[in-house]
Amino acid sequence: MPSCFFHSYHRQRRPRVLINKGVGGEDLDSPCLICNMSQESIFIYFFMARLTTSQGCHFSAVTDGETDASGDRTLRSSWTRQGPLASGECLDVFSFRQILDHVAREAGIELDQGVPIDPDIKLKSLEFHVISIYGSDNAPFGAVRRFDIHFDSDSNRVTLRPNSIDTISKTSRRYRRQIKRWLEDEL
Repeated sequence: MPSCFFHSYHRQRRPRVLINKGVGGEDLDSPCLICNMSQESIFIYFFMARLTTSQGCHFSAVTDGETDASGDRTLRSSWTRQGPLASGECLDVFSFRQILDHVAREAGIELDQGVPIDPDIKLKSLEFHVISIYGSDNAPFGAVRRFDIHFDSDSNRVTLRPNSIDTISKTSRRYRRQIKRWLEDEL
């Protein structure tokens, strides 16, 4: 009986973050939603996105938004997505198009409506890593979800499909070393 109690308690105390495609938009223009399904608040530290193409993989930090035409960044919530997220809350990060455009630009890939201008480059997937700290834990964890990119040449439309039903939580030492490298290299 004590073992069952421990497993139940441990499961409840575990961080749980869901990365999902929001409704109300058309595929690439749908919002990327981050939902805290944990029992306690999390602090969102940063986001990374990995674009996989026929030419390789490209990682990019996508925590901060773009400035508007006047360069205005007066409201914190309009240009960064860092901060606490209470239990049960959901955060509209950016649209998938904004994230795809950002990572592609960082990788030197020019897009037109989500399609590479260079016909030799094919987009395969877009993967999100939400790096957070849970409650009073000292070590960060990652929530990861990958979306496969499909291009329909008949409709000239790009669609995204999650390649799994759920978001994967990563807490291993190896992944935490990766987080440290991202902090040193990217941010």
